[in-house]
Amino acid sequence: MVITIKVMETPEEIEGKSLVHWQTWREAYDDLLPAEFQETMTLDRCRFFSQNYPENTLIAMDGKKVVGFISYGNFRDEAVQAGEIIALYVLKDYYGKGIAQKLMTEVLSALDHFSEIYLWVLKENKRAIAFYQKMGFTFDGQEKILELGKPVKELRMMCSSNKNS
Repeated sequence: MVITIKVMETPEEIEGKSLVHWQTWREAYDDLLPAEFQETMTLDRCRFFSQNYPENTLIAMDGKKVVGFISYGNFRDEAVQAGEIIALYVLKDYYGKGIAQKLMTEVLSALDHFSEIYLWVLKENKRAIAFYQKMGFTFDGQEKILELGKPVKELRMMCSSNKNS
């Protein structure tokens, strides 16, 4: 299996990313988020995100099939000059194959002009937290509560750019 990491460009890649987003959302969160909220994350909603925010998205391709993606950009929460990992998803069938690590390595390189890079993770998402810690992220003490039919806690993690360490 040869996985290629590339910028999302074609309509087929945008649709592939939409399908991955929709499927992985269920695989990652069905046990962590309320069912009524899960039902709001439709394939059409995933298409909306893919089509309206195609920039700063890298996809992982297995042949012509999109199997994962990462979206990133400027930190959205404060007037801080920092980068942010906005979304990282890989199909469950591809877990443990180093795909998330490849995606993250590419993005950390793309964001290395920032001294700090942030991301938000569900407090209950132990798998994601372990991965982010392996990639050098640590909790910075910030948290927020999302009202998704019931309160769900997100924790903020950050890492310092390789350039400044």
